[in-house]
Formats: sequence, C-alpha cells, structure tokens
Amino acid sequence: MKLTMNRISQGEDEVIIRYHEMNGQIEMIAALAEGKAPKISARYDDEVILVSPESILYLESVDGVTWAYLSDKVCRVYESLEKAALSWGERGFFRCSKSMVINIYRISALRSEPGNRILAQMENGEQVMISRRYARQLRGILKGGAEDEEE
Repeated sequence: MKLTMNRISQGEDEVIIRYHEMNGQIEMIAALAEGKAPKISARYDDEVILVSPESILYLESVDGVTWAYLSDKVCRVYESLEKAALSWGERGFFRCSKSMVINIYRISALRSEPGNRILAQMENGEQVMISRRYARQLRGILKGGAEDEEE
C-alpha cells in the first residue's frame, strides 16, 4: 500500500482513501480517520473507561485477570490475551509470551538476549521479554512479513 502525506498551512485536515476493493484494512483505516475505531472497555479505579488500543503498551494476564498497561496507568480489561491478539493484530498487537501481548508500535528499542529471546523497551521505559517461542515471528514481522512460528 502506498502512503502519501502532504502538510498544509491552512484549511481543514483531510484524509483521502483510494482503493480498488474494500477490505478489512481499508475499513480499519477509514474508521481510524473518522475517529470511529472500536475501543476496549476497561476498569480503572472504580470507573469503566474506554481505551483506544493504540494507547496500550502491552497486555498481561496475571492469575486469570488481564491487565492493560498504558503509559500512565494500569487498567483491568475483560478480553483474553488470545482474543486481543487476534482482534487487534492488524493494529500492532503481537503475542510475545504465554502471559503477554505487546503493541509493537509502542516499542522504543529492542535488544537480543541469550537463549534467542528479545528484550523490548517500551515508550514509557518498561521492559518486556519476548520469549524464544515468539522471537522468530517478531523478527519476521519487523523485517516486513510474518515468518511461520511452527518451524
């Protein structure tokens, strides 16, 4: 997909989408541009809040409870890690271990570790370990195409 962006000094911001055939990716881009992209329901303190998936750094499951880590707070979410990885995969969510799903668009640095693992530093400075089981797939994604994780 080709992306063209032009900065303007006046007038209203505008997004033009040109496509041959409507597909899931085009629908997602349109929803994001219109501000209608689905949000995740989460609990923070005693409130239910709606969280944009893009604001989530990573999700972690602890004792059967899924937590969403944002740059400034931690919220409880009611989606499983598996569902989050499948539902939000096109928006950067990647299963990085048995108990975590990471948003690859919120990684600021990566470092190879012994045992074929990868240490990811998130935008807020927290560090997340990518297990060896998922490290090869992440490397493939970062190179521009997913590699088969079953090899």
